[in-house]
Amino acid sequence: MTADGPSPARNWASAAIALLGLLIVGVLLQLGVGLWIDENWFSHLGYAQVWWINRAAPWGLGLVVFLGMALWLGLNLRLAWPPYIKRLWRRLLVVLVSGSVAAIAMAHWFTFLVVLFQQPVGLADPILQHDISFYLFSLPLLLQLQRWGFWVGVLTAGLVALCYGFRLRRQPVAAQPLLPQQVQRHLLGLGGVLMLFQGLGHWLARYTLMYSNRGSFAGANYTDVHAQMPADFLLAGLAWVGALALLYLAVFSPALVALKAAQAKAEWRWLPWQVTGLLLIFGGYGLAALGAGVFYPDLVQRVAVLPNELERDRPYIEHNIAFTRKGYNLSEVDVQSFQVKDNLTAESLTNNTATLKNIRLWDNEPLLAAYRQLQEIRPYYQFPSVDVDRYTIDGDLRQVMHSARELDYSLIPERARTWVNDHFFYTHGYGLALSPVNVVTRVGLPDFFIQDIPPRATSPAAAAAFPIDNPAIYFGELTDIDVFVNTNAQELDYPKEEANIYTTYQGSGGLPMGAFWQRLLYAWHFGDWQILLSQEFNPDSRFLFRRQITERVQTLAPFLRYDQDPYLVIADGGLYWMIDAYTTSRYYPYSEPTPSGDLNYIRNAVKVVVDAYNGSVDFYLATPKDPIIETYQRIYPSLFKPLEAMSAELRSHIRYPNDLFEVQTQQYATYHMSDAQVFYNKEDLWQIPEQIRQVDGDLGDGEGGEGNVNNWLFDSSLPGPLPTSQAMPPHYLILELSAIDATANPSRSAEFVLLSAFTPVNKQNLIAWMAARCDGDEYGKLLVYQFSRESLVFGPQQVEARISQNPIISEQISLWNQQGSRVNRGSLLIIPVEQALLYVQPLYLEAEDSKLPELTRVIIAYRDQVVMEPTLDQALQALFAPATEGTAAESALPLSDASAL
Repeated sequence: MTADGPSPARNWASAAIALLGLLIVGVLLQLGVGLWIDENWFSHLGYAQVWWINRAAPWGLGLVVFLGMALWLGLNLRLAWPPYIKRLWRRLLVVLVSGSVAAIAMAHWFTFLVVLFQQPVGLADPILQHDISFYLFSLPLLLQLQRWGFWVGVLTAGLVALCYGFRLRRQPVAAQPLLPQQVQRHLLGLGGVLMLFQGLGHWLARYTLMYSNRGSFAGANYTDVHAQMPADFLLAGLAWVGALALLYLAVFSPALVALKAAQAKAEWRWLPWQVTGLLLIFGGYGLAALGAGVFYPDLVQRVAVLPNELERDRPYIEHNIAFTRKGYNLSEVDVQSFQVKDNLTAESLTNNTATLKNIRLWDNEPLLAAYRQLQEIRPYYQFPSVDVDRYTIDGDLRQVMHSARELDYSLIPERARTWVNDHFFYTHGYGLALSPVNVVTRVGLPDFFIQDIPPRATSPAAAAAFPIDNPAIYFGELTDIDVFVNTNAQELDYPKEEANIYTTYQGSGGLPMGAFWQRLLYAWHFGDWQILLSQEFNPDSRFLFRRQITERVQTLAPFLRYDQDPYLVIADGGLYWMIDAYTTSRYYPYSEPTPSGDLNYIRNAVKVVVDAYNGSVDFYLATPKDPIIETYQRIYPSLFKPLEAMSAELRSHIRYPNDLFEVQTQQYATYHMSDAQVFYNKEDLWQIPEQIRQVDGDLGDGEGGEGNVNNWLFDSSLPGPLPTSQAMPPHYLILELSAIDATANPSRSAEFVLLSAFTPVNKQNLIAWMAARCDGDEYGKLLVYQFSRESLVFGPQQVEARISQNPIISEQISLWNQQGSRVNRGSLLIIPVEQALLYVQPLYLEAEDSKLPELTRVIIAYRDQVVMEPTLDQALQALFAPATEGTAAESALPLSDASAL
């Protein structure tokens, strides 16, 4: 301190400390306010317990890991720390490293939690006889702990060696002989710890062989079981022997190297028997790791297995087949034969009206384009995707397609994108458009059951089938901006002619923010001080955030995987979003992983329902016997509800998820083969049939629905994008199974099913089709109908080729394409009707300067005939009614024979 006051250096230090203190206070405030808002949000939705578990578990784990790491590292550094360096730096280093390790561990808190609450599966792996729960829950954690332990040991040994190096360099030579014994004892002990973790890694490697890809299938093969597994056992033993040797030397004979001071110079002297023993142990370990761990299994695979692979690997192939089927829930597929007789008559059509009147003629992309042209009404509304569902209308089960009319903030004019408009005025979408899958107007446009703003039913039957008390959509797929409701500002409800209809939110969603202190906290957390300055709030005002439904459910349950296609449901007088959620794992033994490699086990364990008006979220157990969801249920006892708690009207709209079905059909294409020899030879390998589609078709973005498949230009000789082959997506349809299968329930005349076809690999004829049932007690059951191998059943590409070869159809299409328009061919649908197959394909006509496609023709192929008519009914009449000259039946021309294909 100078005579005039504190020194400038001290002033700078005080200012720095004050700034640091303010920074720490600001960070703590931000964290505290964020935690308060999060807790209120979870509590408002009824999941306070979930929030407390999600916060307590990682911080509890982090605290335990921090204390353990601090104790371990502190003791080691205390022994090795150079005395001339302040202890404060040692403590800071311990805190920094321990905090970093704890932060890494906190990111894996859920892995620890599932191990503590894991449920046994009751099924053991066929090799090591451990319950499958060990692989699903314990093994991932053990592998992680082994890696962490080894690298923490390496880090500790490196820091200790560095400290001792500094001490040796600063010690006088005369004092150096006193140091080596302590140094060696310490480093030998750390080396022993490293070898313990190395041995643990070899021991755990035995279990990871359940996911080996050494053979032609997933899981341990003959070489893994008889060569690699014993080698890992041997290496684990050698590593542990080396660890014991190092620990023994650390305790009883730490002087591997001696230093002798002579004439102010240190001379190194090796003690031969200890060094020789260690060299033998670790040399043997290294040779065993190379020989037994690498070369010997490879030799066994090449010499003993490959020349006799089927004989050697037969039992392991059987394990792979059985466990892959279990992993993808394919063990109980009902397989039946389907003898194609093609004996339909006009009477047969009358007996199958439920199927025929629900044949889907609208693809997602053209229908979405039509919705956007006809029903968005205002530029700020958007239909994000089209979904498929079924409703009972006037006593009949009808398949419909619909889309929510959501508010897309990116479409609001730039000059109208003010803070008040974004957060007070444009708050929600409104209603939906809904139409049957197979009905069009006279000009080929969708014939709506629900249309316009406000939503209006087009008939008394539709009004009775679709009662909507409140069509406002405050929570949806596009709602990504936070809004304030129940304020003094006017809130747009929906536009009407030249005026607007305004509303005040009457729902229970959102958090209260009427008090000044609440707005202060929200303004602080979200960094938006206009929340504090606005005069639009009143005591009843509420704050709606996390309105995007996928973000909403992922925040509540991030441990589930969610379907990419939420769909809207009209039930109980309101609008609800239904989202399928999955439990997955990549640690199911012997199960073949998906092509992406990120999972080999999947269950549609949960159905999530989000209220589009209030934002409430409910998680319903759809597969309660799944061991993963049973474990999650033990962790979060208040999160999940039984499916019976869902209202009956909502339950009637549960559907088998498309994403899951695609994964299952991809696996079933190979794993329908149950015989090991047939599987090994791939004698009966199937594939999902392909269809030709345009790469950059522009009939909408194709999001949602039953696959992102674009239409293709009919005449590929015309200018435009080249067609490409894509796998046919599954499609939903209403099917009369009782007319196909005599064992089906005759009282259920029609069912909503998800169907996918199979063809043999490198062939185009149909070999089978799989259906997933969606209704009632039959929900989730998988049916496979296999076609006879003795006769040809045409596949989609063959039928499309036959359609293209029809001279009348191709001539008409060419004429349309030359008159300022273009024709797009829709998806080809395969419709089973009794013991026959109908192939149905719509044609869409689109003007070159318009994005409004019209369904202009329907093509049906049956047996050796193809017809193209303006409507489905006319096409069926042309096929099955007596043909007279000049009628639509003229289109029913014989196709070329099979040799033309």
